[in-house]
Amino acid sequence: MAHWTVEIPIRTPGEQPRTGVQWFTYPASDFPVRGDVVEQVREDVGTEAAVRHRAGAAADVGAIRVVWHDALL
Repeated sequence: MAHWTVEIPIRTPGEQPRTGVQWFTYPASDFPVRGDVVEQVREDVGTEAAVRHRAGAAADVGAIRVVWHDALL
């Protein structure tokens, strides 16, 4: 199944630039255009579940990396 993976660098307050990444995956059938994925991930990164998953670390939404995959998950 074709899909997008989105990598967002995260930073724990008080630590140097980047301390990790948070990944999101979206099916191409729901998000056929890259711009739609970027818009959706900007919404999703601020959800309570996403913030909890990264243990409160700050997400750098200005450094989003979006990759298209034709392969199976």
